[in-house]
Amino acid sequence: MSLNLAPPESRSPTKSILIAAAVMIVIAVGIFLYLPKRPAELSLAKVQTFAPHTEFKAMAGAGPHVIGQGAQSQDDLYVVATVRVADKLHLPLFLAPPEASLTTAAGTMDATVINARDISRLELSFPALTPMISNPLADGDEVAPGTTREATVVLLFTGLKEDDWKTKQSATLTVKFAHQEPQTIPLP
Repeated sequence: MSLNLAPPESRSPTKSILIAAAVMIVIAVGIFLYLPKRPAELSLAKVQTFAPHTEFKAMAGAGPHVIGQGAQSQDDLYVVATVRVADKLHLPLFLAPPEASLTTAAGTMDATVINARDISRLELSFPALTPMISNPLADGDEVAPGTTREATVVLLFTGLKEDDWKTKQSATLTVKFAHQEPQTIPLP
């Protein structure tokens, strides 16, 4: 038996570094392929419009009258957009109140988004809206992972008529999420 008093040969760390780098690359590629590029996929199922012309008539004996003030009228444009939100993330998505805007030759106008709690009162005033609205989008609604949720968004453009919608330059709907970036789609 021979006695070896020399220190052992030092190994090069190159092999260990290459193995660690290869493992890290495999993990990074796996994460990249596993996670979706966008957390949600947004699409439009349909867009419908309702443009009521409301007449307000002065009532006799109903209180003080304003001299020179006669009957009044108001035009409003309701746009009912049915959207589909597909959750591509492996976590639930929580919806926040959407926004919309309309650009005409006169300029850009933001819509008033009708809250889901107010839809029933709106339908009492305008029963023609009832068949257009199904499953209204509410603040805080959840889209479960891997599922698609279809919801209705009711937009009000005060003072506009049906012709304003037909001759618009552009219209967009932005669906916002509680913990993700908002997504915008054009309204036809």
